[in-house]
Amino acid sequence: MVAKSLAVLVGVALCLTGSVIAASPALAQPRPAGYPIAGVDVSAFQGPSLDWAALAQGGAKFAYIRVSEQNGQPVPNDNPDPYYAANTANARANSLYTGAYHRARPDVSSGKQQADVLLDFAPYAADGRTLPPMLDIEWPRAEWALNNCYNMTPAQLVAWVGDFVSEIAVRTGRQAMIYTNTNWWNPCTGSSPVFAAHPLFIANYSQNPPPLPAGWASFALWQHAAGSAVPGSGFSSPDPDVFNGDYAALAALVGGPLTSLLATVNNRYAAAENAGASALIANRTAIGLWEQFDQIALGGGFVAFRARVNGRFVTAESGGAAPLIANRTAIGAWEKFTITNNADGTISLLANANNRYVTAESAGTAPLIANRGAIGAWEKFQFVAPAPPVNLLANVNRRYVTAPQSGAASLIASETVVGLSEQFDQVAVAGGFVAFRARVNGRYVTAENAGTAPLIANRTAIGAWEKFTITSNADGTISLLANANNRYVTAESAGTAPLIANRAAIGPWEKFFRLTA
Repeated sequence: MVAKSLAVLVGVALCLTGSVIAASPALAQPRPAGYPIAGVDVSAFQGPSLDWAALAQGGAKFAYIRVSEQNGQPVPNDNPDPYYAANTANARANSLYTGAYHRARPDVSSGKQQADVLLDFAPYAADGRTLPPMLDIEWPRAEWALNNCYNMTPAQLVAWVGDFVSEIAVRTGRQAMIYTNTNWWNPCTGSSPVFAAHPLFIANYSQNPPPLPAGWASFALWQHAAGSAVPGSGFSSPDPDVFNGDYAALAALVGGPLTSLLATVNNRYAAAENAGASALIANRTAIGLWEQFDQIALGGGFVAFRARVNGRFVTAESGGAAPLIANRTAIGAWEKFTITNNADGTISLLANANNRYVTAESAGTAPLIANRGAIGAWEKFQFVAPAPPVNLLANVNRRYVTAPQSGAASLIASETVVGLSEQFDQVAVAGGFVAFRARVNGRYVTAENAGTAPLIANRTAIGAWEKFTITSNADGTISLLANANNRYVTAESAGTAPLIANRAAIGPWEKFFRLTA
């Protein structure tokens, strides 16, 4: 976002056609090999008339759109970006995922203030369509008359970034995306590895995977070339970006509500039986991990369903001749479905594999299979939204709490990415208590040996040692008080040792961010 834009990557750039900036192969930027998902990111520097339909037809799947800059004052073209609302609406109308970004000016106001500017102008919604809010921090503009690091020390910049992303976490339950360049980040933050748990949008103009800033092992998005001035327009062409993964991984980054499928014929939830090893069957009276799916919009009216228990996609096996099962690592023809909205408020699923409706066979006593030519009672379902998983991010080292070795080892705040081992269900317990159930093994977290041993997820039922109360701190973090010994849970030794309930008061090690996406 060196020119404070971002734009079409899909192998096309932009040129001026009348008053509309449209796709033009003549200005195409080659996309780096091995990155099939392209996107855009834009600002006022692209002008008021981007042709979003052309961008989508060219292959763009996502857009980051500038909403604010500096400290939130109504500077022309800065706050809010005059084209933010229209760009967002038009991008979404053409089926792109969208996210809002803020161009940082850390020398003029606090990180918290500028995060609030972003979210006040562009409130975040966990709607399955919105990318994480993004911080754009890089070299100052020349007219600001600052040195490369905003006349700030590395410690000051690290603290500023921490304030910004903490406010995003508190207000949205999400980790902010961070856009930067390695050649700026390392010298200006003193090569800080603190923020490696945040998704990274890396700027590096090349065709080869870029060197990463300190701490990060990978990137989410890559701006691989710069845009250029559009002759006679006063605007710039967009800068091309790619996503590091497939469409399903992009949908996972977007996040949003989970789905459970309730068969109306027997009022039972469809389960990815045996943790996904067996066919889907509508036989559950309550929602657990096996009954939760990500519903992923694919464009063209199609959706796919990914089982949370194993991360695999549901397929109409053998072209629909065999029952549905969650066993695919990628989306093909058999993994696509269309949704029919019935007059009675239910939905039905039509398999692309054979153009047949999914049925809860034998009134739900047999697995789901796509073999019906019409909709009857067995082919009707309801979508039910289960509670999202909870991720705990330790304040002291900004690492996720994990239940290592599938829950066999003690909890520790050590991870920079969220997988199954970092997901917990927060369960309400009578008396104002809560319990945490690890999704990796379905066991409850306990303050082992009445709190004298580290926390571990190994209990099948909730007793005194498995109960905690939540303290909401003034800075938006939470702390956990163990019922076992009336002590606070700490990320021991600044997160290098397992979590243990042994503190009588709350300090930095006893604070956590409760994230839900």
